[in-house]
Amino acid sequence: MPKTAPSATPHMITIPQAAELYQVGERTLRRHIAEGKLVAYRLGRSIRLRPEDVDNLFTRTDAWAGGER
Repeated sequence: MPKTAPSATPHMITIPQAAELYQVGERTLRRHIAEGKLVAYRLGRSIRLRPEDVDNLFTRTDAWAGGER
């Protein structure tokens, strides 16, 4: 059976790893999972996230409103 290339295997991270990597709280990530905004993968008691799914939580802002609209 041929092995798959390492890049073909999705890299998964834990909630604490994602919180540290993205500088957000674990509770924030868990809330997004509960609200259905972030997809999580469970194997037994272990919960893993795909970094690209966490990336998608962020929205790009080109300019700050500065309180004026």
